[in-house]
Amino acid sequence: MKNGLILFIIVMFLTPVVGASKLCPKMAAKANANRILHAKELLGESYKKSAVPQSVHLTTVNKFVRKVLHIKLEDYGRKYADKVSKAILTESTNAGMDPLFVLAVIETESQFDPTIIGSHGEIGLMQIKPDTAQWIAERYNIPWKGKKTLSDPAMNVRIGVAYLAFLRHDFDRTAHQYVPAYNMGPGNVRKLASIDVQPREYPLRVMENYSAFYEVLVDKTLWEGRP
Repeated sequence: MKNGLILFIIVMFLTPVVGASKLCPKMAAKANANRILHAKELLGESYKKSAVPQSVHLTTVNKFVRKVLHIKLEDYGRKYADKVSKAILTESTNAGMDPLFVLAVIETESQFDPTIIGSHGEIGLMQIKPDTAQWIAERYNIPWKGKKTLSDPAMNVRIGVAYLAFLRHDFDRTAHQYVPAYNMGPGNVRKLASIDVQPREYPLRVMENYSAFYEVLVDKTLWEGRP
């Protein structure tokens, strides 16, 4: 395991689980089914060898997401953790996506620093450019008050997940295309595809983070602090 993951596991072991509201059983079952379908889409042939199948019947996924956010955003206050975890869970459920994939994208893009500004003007947790964010906000009727909207971590996640969902649909759920498209733009991915080149570095980083989150999730002794 990487040093960062080892540290993450140690902190999770020492940090108490925060309380949270629950989805109704029907919605929870649907969200879980969508999570597994999305995982299969992302992992392809690697799915069976991954840790994801061990999580099929877990009812602690939402609690795990909230705990991750409380640890990762502890320097910014509990209000950020509560708002962002709610945004991730709500928006991923609405989009039929795996919330752990959203965590992996955030880890890759910003390492959970809501204040970070990218070299090309990308803002916040999901490193979104203001012009892209405005287009997505207008397309999906998300409130937009200029680029300051992206400084709100929860709104940043809401817009970022909407953009991921758009790309997923635009690339017909082809993960090896829509994942890099989030980072380098759909036009660039299509240009590379036209010469039979597939982006690898960014998707590899995202999927490494995705797998790492699942490795922790399925081993309750690592994050619930009991056998």
